[in-house]
Amino acid sequence: MSSSDFASTASGSGRRFFKPRSPQFIAFWLAVWMTATANWALWLRLPSIEGYQGSHAVLALRVIPLVLGAVMLLTSLFAWPRWMKPFWIALLLVAASAQHFMISYGTLMDRGMINNILQTDMRESSDLFNPKLLLELLIVAILPAIWLWKTPIRGAGKVWRNVLRTVMLMVGAAALVGGSIAVSYKDLAPVVRNNLWLRFMINPVNPVLSSAGVFLAPILQKPRPFVSTIEGAALGKSYEAAQKPPLLILVVGETARAKNFSLNGYARDTNPELSRQDVLSWRNATSCGTSTRESVPCMFSSLGREGFYNSKAEHSNLLDVLQAAGLAVLWVDNQAGCKGVCKRIPMADTADRVNTPEGKALCAADGECLDGMLLVGLEERITQLDPARRAKGVVLAMHQMGSHGPAYYKRSTPDLKAFKPECETNALSSCPQENVVNVYDNSIRYTDHFLAQTISWLKTQQDQFETGMFYMSDHGESLGEMGVYLHGMPYSMAPADQKHVPMILWPGTLGARTHVDASCLRKELDKPVSHDNLYHTILGLVDVSTPTYKPALDALKGCRGAG
Repeated sequence: MSSSDFASTASGSGRRFFKPRSPQFIAFWLAVWMTATANWALWLRLPSIEGYQGSHAVLALRVIPLVLGAVMLLTSLFAWPRWMKPFWIALLLVAASAQHFMISYGTLMDRGMINNILQTDMRESSDLFNPKLLLELLIVAILPAIWLWKTPIRGAGKVWRNVLRTVMLMVGAAALVGGSIAVSYKDLAPVVRNNLWLRFMINPVNPVLSSAGVFLAPILQKPRPFVSTIEGAALGKSYEAAQKPPLLILVVGETARAKNFSLNGYARDTNPELSRQDVLSWRNATSCGTSTRESVPCMFSSLGREGFYNSKAEHSNLLDVLQAAGLAVLWVDNQAGCKGVCKRIPMADTADRVNTPEGKALCAADGECLDGMLLVGLEERITQLDPARRAKGVVLAMHQMGSHGPAYYKRSTPDLKAFKPECETNALSSCPQENVVNVYDNSIRYTDHFLAQTISWLKTQQDQFETGMFYMSDHGESLGEMGVYLHGMPYSMAPADQKHVPMILWPGTLGARTHVDASCLRKELDKPVSHDNLYHTILGLVDVSTPTYKPALDALKGCRGAG
């Protein structure tokens, strides 16, 4: 064959490859493509499902037509001749991105995860990008997007014929789903009941439906009314005779799991500095949720987990009540915001000090700071609070970056990296699990160092204040157990590691002010506690009375002596 003949043949093949196609043809083949290339998170997990004793090959053959039909129903919604290419391309990008995070971190794209993504700031988002994500985008999305963009769409002038063909495609997709369920219901129903995560893994159907639910909820649901519960908040009797006002630092931890704290019996020494302080660490504490978006507002609520999620209204929170009682309250953030908890009180952000000498030492070029920045300029922040309130007492809520993943290697300083080798990438699944645990444990050592620094700083304030510190993490973390990383799984199916959190009290001199018996508490540290206890425990610790205070949920109540 001559070179001209070869060029002619290649040119002809190219024209056939990019020849005009009907929108239904494209919708069908996009569904086939995404079923084959964007559902590997599902295909790879099928062999590990619980409660299924049959052939996994047969199970896959039952699931494949169900997935194909569901994806085809989605793509057929866009099977129209005009203006659809951007939607198809967006669908490919969603499918590729969702698959990356489901495979790399074991995440599920439910509404909670979509909300978490929307509430993540640029500093956190940048930690998620890596070459593996770009490669998956290229294979799953970019290559078919190039074909799609260069392929003409035919049928623009035949409206009714196009409508009929699209309806037929949708009916065919629905029939494929219905037929698959009918044929395989006896086998699939118990599998789904025992493995609820399967409902969240059809890609990109579930990410699209979850996103639609998130965006439509504010439109379809009425705004939640606000219910004030600050009435009756008042300072207790200890304020009548005390000469020094209280100063409590309430540290909201991030992504810390209790089992990795040596204070709780972990074999590794992850708390070398706190172990030298007179701290109390509860060993059986659980969180409200598995993400910051859920847990932070819940842990500051008086309603408890069940009441918080069932409530149709927004209520005043712990910080509102403390402020209403007359105390000076301040939220200092080193993360992606307070999730609404601080919207009625003063707040500050470590970003406002990145250009100081301390900021240049503790903050990266992208503005992400180590938690030591929370202590920088703290005296100045306090003096800027209302003087009348400050004279009665101060509560500082400090929101950590903590052990936020997946870039754990950024969460500790070189001198605190005791466990090596570390996983020095955000692509956690590419590292041996022991390296992931190493880098995570080093981040816990930094939290240990930061909390010890906080206690040291509080000791310098004892000429003016009665001081104490309370620490509790918002949620835990998965480190590759059963192939799951990070956090944010639906609460009902999340592993215990995402819900078992540390809770630590340094009573300082504030504990004595409110008659906390530390020796008594040491006998209580194995009792179950949760985020439900935080609201009532803090009110008791700083002696603020309010009708919403429940003594039974005050973790210190049983060990508080007579005044």
